Amino acid sequence: MDPKLAAIIIHDIKNSLGVLEGELRSLSDDVPRVQQAHVTCLALQEKLIAFLTLYKADSQGLRAQVEAVSPLDFLEALLREQAVGRNGQGVEVKLDETDMPLIGFFDEHLVSLALEAALQNASRFACTRIELGCRKNPAGGLVFTVRDDGPGIGAQEKKQSTGLGMDLCNAIATAHNKENQQGEARLSSHPDGGALFELILP
Repeated sequence: MDPKLAAIIIHDIKNSLGVLEGELRSLSDDVPRVQQAHVTCLALQEKLIAFLTLYKADSQGLRAQVEAVSPLDFLEALLREQAVGRNGQGVEVKLDETDMPLIGFFDEHLVSLALEAALQNASRFACTRIELGCRKNPAGGLVFTVRDDGPGIGAQEKKQSTGLGMDLCNAIATAHNKENQQGEARLSSHPDGGALFELILP
């Protein structure tokens, strides 16, 4: 299939999913089955957005629109959106304000896509808790973190993921560059248990 035609089709599907997601959200307070359908719809929507972002990065290059942002306000808004979309999942998502800088310089839209992907991944393995944070990088810039209390790296899933999440995060990280520095996405086991995702931005 022609790449331009594929992109148009996927955009059309994404827009239709947005309408469906809104309709399901309006019903989700009343019908438990619709709640699950809403979560499934959101997950599919996120995969499509990830694919489109990677498609753009591969075909046109991804450029970060860097602005001065309050990391605390940004993460609080992200958590509010996640609470609406993931209602009733049974895993608490907490904000870790330790060493949170007052101002950071990053692309809010791209970083939110990366952190949503990281949160979705963490929610598949977390037992009871996920921590979301941001700290200053000693080398300059910021480090956004997502840590879960699951089994850590190497845990097997019954249903394998697409692997788009880390590819997306790496594309977004490298779109943030400053002079000779480039962003990086890392996933590792935390020394105190669970997995730790880090989005390192210059």
